[in-house]
Amino acid sequence: MNPLLLLRVHRGAAAVLALLALSASLLVAGLPRWFEAASDRAARSALGEIGADATDLTVVMRPNRPGHYLTDENGFRERDREWRAMLPPSLAQIVDTGPRADSRFVAKTLGTPVTVRLGAKPRSGQYVNVGWVPDADRRVRYVRGSPPGPPNPAASVPGHPELRDARRLDIALARSAAEKMDIQVGTTLVLGNSQPLLGRVTGLFEPIAPTVPDDRFWQHNRDIAEVTTRAVPGADRDELSITALTHEGSLRQLILGGRDLVYGWVITVDRSAVTARNAASVVEGMADYRRALSGPAHRADASAQLLLDTALDRVLAEFLTRLATARALMFLILGGLVAVAGGVIALAVQLLTERMRDALSLARARGASLGQVVAAGTGAVALAAVPAVMAGYGLSYPLSASLLSGPVTPVTPVVHAVPPLLAVAAVGFAAARLAVAHRTPLPGRRDDVVGRRRSPRRTALEVLVVVLALAGTYLLRTRGLTTDLAPGGAAREADPFLMLVPVMLTVAAALVTLRCYPYPLRLFVRFAARARGAVPFVGLTLAARARSVSALPVLILLPALAVSVYGAVASGTLEATQRLAAWQTTGADARVERAAELPADVIEKIRQVPGVREVLPAQKGTAQVGYGGRNATVVALDLDAYRRVAAGSPLKVPGPPPDPPSTAPSTPPPAATSTAPSTPAAQNGSAQEIPALVSPDLAHLTTFEIGWHVRMKLVNRGVITGGLPGLTRVTNNLIVVPYDAATRAGARSHATMLLIRGAGNGGDDIDGGRLRAAVGDLPDIMVVTFEETLRKIAAAPLAATIKDGFRIVTVALAGYALLTVVIALVVGAADRARALSYLRTLGLSHRQAATLTVLEIAPLIVLTAGAGLAVGLALPAALGPGVDLGVYAGDLAVRAYELDLAAPALLAAGLAVVAVAGAFLHAVTGRRRSLGSVLRVGE
Repeated sequence: MNPLLLLRVHRGAAAVLALLALSASLLVAGLPRWFEAASDRAARSALGEIGADATDLTVVMRPNRPGHYLTDENGFRERDREWRAMLPPSLAQIVDTGPRADSRFVAKTLGTPVTVRLGAKPRSGQYVNVGWVPDADRRVRYVRGSPPGPPNPAASVPGHPELRDARRLDIALARSAAEKMDIQVGTTLVLGNSQPLLGRVTGLFEPIAPTVPDDRFWQHNRDIAEVTTRAVPGADRDELSITALTHEGSLRQLILGGRDLVYGWVITVDRSAVTARNAASVVEGMADYRRALSGPAHRADASAQLLLDTALDRVLAEFLTRLATARALMFLILGGLVAVAGGVIALAVQLLTERMRDALSLARARGASLGQVVAAGTGAVALAAVPAVMAGYGLSYPLSASLLSGPVTPVTPVVHAVPPLLAVAAVGFAAARLAVAHRTPLPGRRDDVVGRRRSPRRTALEVLVVVLALAGTYLLRTRGLTTDLAPGGAAREADPFLMLVPVMLTVAAALVTLRCYPYPLRLFVRFAARARGAVPFVGLTLAARARSVSALPVLILLPALAVSVYGAVASGTLEATQRLAAWQTTGADARVERAAELPADVIEKIRQVPGVREVLPAQKGTAQVGYGGRNATVVALDLDAYRRVAAGSPLKVPGPPPDPPSTAPSTPPPAATSTAPSTPAAQNGSAQEIPALVSPDLAHLTTFEIGWHVRMKLVNRGVITGGLPGLTRVTNNLIVVPYDAATRAGARSHATMLLIRGAGNGGDDIDGGRLRAAVGDLPDIMVVTFEETLRKIAAAPLAATIKDGFRIVTVALAGYALLTVVIALVVGAADRARALSYLRTLGLSHRQAATLTVLEIAPLIVLTAGAGLAVGLALPAALGPGVDLGVYAGDLAVRAYELDLAAPALLAAGLAVVAVAGAFLHAVTGRRRSLGSVLRVGE
């Protein structure tokens, strides 16, 4: 027999099979490529959010004996070669070898106080560390004085006999630091307490392009260009720290005196070399490298204290957590798509083989062997399916290249394995079905009349699938997709079996539904048997009989609907959680915050910005609790007004602390822009008790004092749990007081934070650009809006890919589900027409024939749609914490899914309605057939 002739005769069914095979191959080959590209973008985004000083590998050595000290550049380069030779292969592959990968090493002192300023006014709380950076001369421009030269001893220092024969070296400071610390060129600083060192300031410099984000040098050496400020509770001024540059010849001076000296070697990491595929091996390599540095093997400085200073492994570990959840969801999407697409292709193969059944049966009756018949039918199926699958696989490459921004990344094995698997499955299913159907010539069988015993092997296989799905669900809920980080910080890959659990659950539910759906229908058959009309009884009886053609539609429709419903629930939950994360980040429609006081004119300009409806001032700072060393974060805020500002948002604002009866304020608090000078009471403190809310760790305090501007006496009036999202991230050592607390204590209230309420919903009418324009060039200020924060969270590559993937697959699954109903109707059309032809001769009308067809098809569709809806809604609870969408919502944990039934119910109802309508239209097309044609059906 000629397969091409069969293909030409049944070209309609063959075209349906080819179209389904092409679309399925295109989707399963294109979606993984799209996901891999999104994963790589997410990896680059995770590394791009932090500076090079956090992603590069910095080997820090604290020398502890004379043999460890380095006195020239050659010694540093020798150690640099040693550290690079110890890199594991996974780290060696991501090390930058380009022109910017020159070795960078430094020698710096830490915590070096300025004890005396010779020839200058004394200042307390100043620290000047001394550092040598070999390529610093190319990075700075001297604006006053000259670069530091070689060290020279000082025989004596007038007025300081204790500094006789002191070591003196030249240093240079950043001009901004010298101005802030009031240090002039020519000043000599006495550095250190024991065995002090003299540092003579020879020049002031300005960094060359210190604000360029891509300038790795200044990201690693911010302490040279910028002053570090540390607030000291109870002190009249902050501590200031800067690192001064010195000459290479001063290295020998730094090793004397036992001061805190560290050496550092920077190994530059090429961020573009870190991808989603090698991230796990990089984290494991980091753990191996840390162990190698801490171990004594093959190191010249075996007894020196070595550590690896980098945040690369921590950032990648967090990324791998998000990636594991994304892969689980993509496995759910792809698994559901493959299962549904494979089922639809199998149904199309069944349609084509049913169309070829008469011709093949005739050939079998005329002496053709079973092998010839199977080869002919299988060849026709292969000619329709295999080229279509390969065409879809080929089209995925140019389509991915046109849709993806940037170069197409290497693909996972799924891209290459699944399309051929679909083709092999289609051809194998056709061969098996033809071999069973034509085992004997002209078999006479009616599946709607003769019941067939279920195969024990099939039953055992179905039970195995259900058991595996339940066991996997239990493991997923208890273990998660992956266990925690392995010892040493190495990240473990996600378990492939657990990733397939959601798909196995849907398939298991489909098998249970397939087994159980005839039983409730038989109850309706009993009621229909008592009715006067025969149509309901016959229609429901046909529906209740588990015919072989009903298996595939159930196995297709239920997973398709379950995955679509879960996608709708997950997308809704993700969007709701992202909005909550945005609210918890901003605290209001918009927030303006600064460490120092916000000027009154800036506050007034912000009030005049279009869209701003209300501006609530607040103050945040660090206070000393009691007289000990414990510090706490203090927020001064009118909580009643904050409730009004946060109205309509998901934020939960606590009520204000009630005033003690005897200390309630008798005068209204001053305005946020008050500039009245402090009174003497402000200098000495106030005995007035101020109500406060405290975090749980401070709940044991009843009445206590804090040092914040002035001494304040606070009364514990309640515990605040969970902190104040949007205003501060701390949940411990937190104190919330009324906004006028400083005024009650005798000081002046001022604002460091503004909470802004807009006129629209979610502050969508507040323009962040206009707020920044109103702020002007005020330094060290932060302006955030809810809309900008939400867009940033939602635009994360993995989160956006998940939502888009669910949308694409939902549309594809809906199309496959509708095609399933249509193909199932066409497959059973011949048997249905034969049965209706006999009933028509007995007086069945056209309307009754259409009703009979609808009653035969509708129960299967409705019950499957209901089961799919139930499984889709149950999947979030079944998966539990194993799939935490909070990692895509600003690290806000998703405690519960948002079960909005509107979209899932519309999906299920729409599918059921369209399917039943299709069955009805299929039935009414027989109205124009004459009674003669009806009598000839089946001849």
